[in-house]
Amino acid sequence: MGLGHITGHAPIRRLIARAVARDTLPPCLVLTGPDGVGKRRVALALAEMLNCEAVNPPEAGGPAAFPDACGVCGACQRIARGVHADVIIIEPGETGSIRVDAVRAAVDQAAFRPFEGRRRVVIIDDADRLVPEAQNALLKTLEEPPSASVFLLVTSRPHLLLATVRSRCPELRFGGLLTDEIADILVTWHRFNPTTALAAAVSADGSVARALETGSDDYIQARDSAATLLRALAAAPNPKRRLETGKELGGARRGSRSSAAAARETLIRRLRALGTLLRDLQVMSAGGDRAWLANADLEAELTELVQSYDTDRAGRGFASVQRAVNALTRNASPKVVVDWLALQI
Repeated sequence: MGLGHITGHAPIRRLIARAVARDTLPPCLVLTGPDGVGKRRVALALAEMLNCEAVNPPEAGGPAAFPDACGVCGACQRIARGVHADVIIIEPGETGSIRVDAVRAAVDQAAFRPFEGRRRVVIIDDADRLVPEAQNALLKTLEEPPSASVFLLVTSRPHLLLATVRSRCPELRFGGLLTDEIADILVTWHRFNPTTALAAAVSADGSVARALETGSDDYIQARDSAATLLRALAAAPNPKRRLETGKELGGARRGSRSSAAAARETLIRRLRALGTLLRDLQVMSAGGDRAWLANADLEAELTELVQSYDTDRAGRGFASVQRAVNALTRNASPKVVVDWLALQI
């Protein structure tokens, strides 16, 4: 899939295409932004463009207003299948981290000329999972990169990269996708029906990955916890009771033995589900179109809750949830965040 066939991020795609066409592409880049918005897909499309055997000019490039990979030549097909000799993809292993051996092997390969393509492309997905030793192993290569190699570090948490790594790599910052863009991706590529796609897109906060999670057991459990919290807080004016109620949101699932990192991810998932419920309450209290409800299957319960959550309260709650999620992604204390949020909604 070439850059022109990717949904969203038009300014970034144009910038990359111009840099390739003018031979001014930096030898190392950090692609950063929220999870599930297409950063890895753009990295692969860039690898195709650098190695395509028949780059399409702008006038023949279909949806692209710039030269683009053809998507059908042998090189493009091998890159899409993950079997191109000169496109190396490094991902976290079973331990959840990227060890130094994988990085050293890629660095060694990058020192030689490409085997079959024009440029060797090393894509490090979830680059924030690089252990410090692995990041240090990259430093010399990032400072003096081989002329025929490009390193692309893909991450949603760039602050976890060493400052010495970030200082050597220009950043391309991706934003979230629009609701209509996500819905189009779900219909076109994942065979959602339009109504379900729109509901999933509304709840996705700009991320296709989150939209695809909306039918999962984890998401349903997170939404159930969020709905329980809203019901409890609706009738809990006393601050002490609100704090006690909030503890249920931050608690682990019964019978689980999750790590601190997994517990934080569970809490973030619950908060995002809570945000979709509060957004739906805003829509309902304002008399909006029910077709825009992200949780249409809970309409009866939302109708009951809207008596306690008018437009102002639901709006304040939604804004507070967004602040809470941002704080958690920056490693704020889950307990402090939950206590604060329980007093805000």
